[in-house]
Amino acid sequence: MKESIDLRDIIKIFDQGKKTIIIFTIVTVVITFVLSWFVMDEKYESKAVVQLSSGVQDTGIMSNYVATEFTPQIYMKRIQNDSFMKQVFLDNSSTEFDLKSLKVENPVNSNLVELSYLGETAEDAQTGLSLIMNETKNQMNSSVKETLDQLEQTYLNESKSLSKEIETLMDKYNNIVNSNALPEVLILQTMSSSQFVINLTGEQNQALRKINGGLQNELLQLKAQIDVKSMEYSSVLAKYQSVKTGLDSFKPDPFVRVIIDPTLEEFPTSPNKIFNIAVGLVLGLMLGTALVFARFYWKEVMKSN
Repeated sequence: MKESIDLRDIIKIFDQGKKTIIIFTIVTVVITFVLSWFVMDEKYESKAVVQLSSGVQDTGIMSNYVATEFTPQIYMKRIQNDSFMKQVFLDNSSTEFDLKSLKVENPVNSNLVELSYLGETAEDAQTGLSLIMNETKNQMNSSVKETLDQLEQTYLNESKSLSKEIETLMDKYNNIVNSNALPEVLILQTMSSSQFVINLTGEQNQALRKINGGLQNELLQLKAQIDVKSMEYSSVLAKYQSVKTGLDSFKPDPFVRVIIDPTLEEFPTSPNKIFNIAVGLVLGLMLGTALVFARFYWKEVMKSN
């Protein structure tokens, strides 16, 4: 057996085994042709691009909740919720949702989300991707509204609680004023941060002069508590009104903007028939060549024995 094979031997081996190489190449090309044209299911791909932006609209007190929800990361997590999407397709589509057919990417340092979805027909792919995008936006919308509903109820309950506390303090203050026959101007002062200048009667002046230090301190403390609770109540009430107004007018459209609508492709994305045939051609050449050299090596081994 020769220790090495020179170029002339290689050419000779190829020449002797060219029929084998050609046969293997034709067989693999025919197989890949049959598989690509008649066996493998065609798939059409629909593509879209969505922009997530929570800063496009002044939402006041809602801004933190909107900014937390409408991000590319949250959008991608929601859109890849397999169980939710399967139910969506079950309720709204004649096809089934396949998570493997969905591709979601967020380009680095951007608020864009690139989407693609495969379907058996171009219409199925486009309809499926549109359904996925719309239901994801609706889900995000519902999530924010649910959070804001809870926040609205929290502020409402807090305002009611503060109102009762203020009412209790006012009753206590008024009882002290009435039981000591004090001027009603003191009651008015608890309802306003400004001081009223009112002409008092002689009896009222005499009643004021009889107020001792303890009673005066008690009245001052009650008024201070009423003022503090009133400011808290005003703040909570303003937040409640802000959330309620924002909730009534809230729409997800400004925050989820479709840059490229789901496409309707003319030709199938897979299988890539030309690529498959090229692979079959290369594979046939490699297998045929490997067999020819293996056969040559085997003959040389047999000769040496």
